[in-house]
Amino acid sequence: MNKFDRKIKELSKNIEVPASYDEKVDKVLLDIMKKDMAPLEKRKNRKLLPRLAVCLICIICAISLYTIDAHAHIFSFFKESILDFLGRGNSEDDIEDMGVGSEKQSVDSKLDLMMELQESVMDSHSIYLMVKMTAPPDIRFEENVLFDYFCFCKGTNYSSNQLIGGSISCELLEVSEDFPNIATYVVSLVFDENLEEDSEVTVCFEDLTRDPYSSNPELMIDGVWSITFYYHQTVTDRIELEGTPDMVFPFINTTAELMKLELSPFGILVYADVSNFPNDELGISDTNIAIRLKMIDGSELTVVSHDPDTRGYVQGGSISFSEEGDKTFEQVNLEFTNMINIAKVVGVYIEDLYIPIK
Repeated sequence: MNKFDRKIKELSKNIEVPASYDEKVDKVLLDIMKKDMAPLEKRKNRKLLPRLAVCLICIICAISLYTIDAHAHIFSFFKESILDFLGRGNSEDDIEDMGVGSEKQSVDSKLDLMMELQESVMDSHSIYLMVKMTAPPDIRFEENVLFDYFCFCKGTNYSSNQLIGGSISCELLEVSEDFPNIATYVVSLVFDENLEEDSEVTVCFEDLTRDPYSSNPELMIDGVWSITFYYHQTVTDRIELEGTPDMVFPFINTTAELMKLELSPFGILVYADVSNFPNDELGISDTNIAIRLKMIDGSELTVVSHDPDTRGYVQGGSISFSEEGDKTFEQVNLEFTNMINIAKVVGVYIEDLYIPIK
């Protein structure tokens, strides 16, 4: 092996190394240096992380600002609809001219479902709440996704003894295009009793469910949520009239006396003495009262009609009876299909009794 090694050494002395060899060697050495420098550069990039965090925060803030701005526009839509109720054919200026305002309220936040009460519209016998709901990412809000139970209570907690009776509904208003787990609902209540101004009211929701009223409901989120707000009338334009003894109208086979009339952009309330009709027959008789509105242009708007083929301008409401001594009273509380401008109402027909509005 020694002879072979010496032969190789002798041959190597006679080999001429081309100039390109040195260039290749230099390239290899440079690559090795770059690899050695790589950890240093990575450590240097770590200094950029705070800057990237700041950039992300700025992006998030920008998205939040966009969301806030979007919410401002949502209520413009809310005022033009409230489930096709607020302002069908009414501009935003018209709605403000009707004395309809709103208030921002509070937030109820939980891990499984966050609720934000964005806007509220209230009058003497109606409450409309626009509630934004954010669910976990795997939940998709759709029209048939509702709550198994919802209600309004006096006070700050749910109590069966403090339930506010009336016509209640909860409807999907819209779903976020980018985030199907975020949606806005409108919860409404048309109530009979009087609520004290600035009193606390709580709206409660239980069990987010797909097709809750079907034969095969699907529970999506199990839980109970509530939001407490202050009842404060935001509708400034409404008409209240006290009845007089001569305000008598036909009622079934006898007559009734109008005691009180209330008219707002959202609906009408009629309170009448129906003592002339047998009390034990009220529950089995048709006690509907025909109501029409006389408009300033001479037209009439039928709210309730005895003609089954005539569709009234009502989408909900309640009829209740009460007794005081030997007197029996009926209260009819109706919600209009769409908000109206009561400044254009010049009179109200209760059956054939005409009540002028001054």
